[in-house]
Amino acid sequence: MGQIDVEGTYDIFGVPVEGSGLSWIRWKNGVEGLLATGEGALQGIHNRLVGSEGTIEIFRGKAEIPMRVRLKGKGAWEVPDLEGLTLHEDASVCSILDLVDALKCGREPELSGRKALQATELIFATYESSRRRGKVTLPLEVEDSAFLSMLEEGVLARPVDAPDHRSAGT
Repeated sequence: MGQIDVEGTYDIFGVPVEGSGLSWIRWKNGVEGLLATGEGALQGIHNRLVGSEGTIEIFRGKAEIPMRVRLKGKGAWEVPDLEGLTLHEDASVCSILDLVDALKCGREPELSGRKALQATELIFATYESSRRRGKVTLPLEVEDSAFLSMLEEGVLARPVDAPDHRSAGT
């Protein structure tokens, strides 16, 4: 199930995307995920992973510490030793380093086409859930982007007084 908001909508490669969103995902194996996007999401934390054995937080940008871990049953956060890991601010450099490592090790890259298609389906399912105002079951069987359709139909409207939208690419 998902919901989106147009405030803060911006363009990526000339296509509008939501300003913020919330997605609740349940996989067949019972694992659940909650994804929050937008400027205020998770107050400076890039990713927060909460699992049965603890929580991992990965911070945005040049934080004092890049990540911290709190194991189940422990009250204090721990900063893992990341020595030896290749850390880089540029996501493109990171993805290329991972691709090279994946080729060397014979594993699937983190940014494989298969994973990209699955992630895109979750984004479009969030849009569709917002349009239907209810749960969406995958595989997604729609022929349009619910977000773009709702913008075109006037169901959603970008705020008129919104500042210039960010643009990633042309």
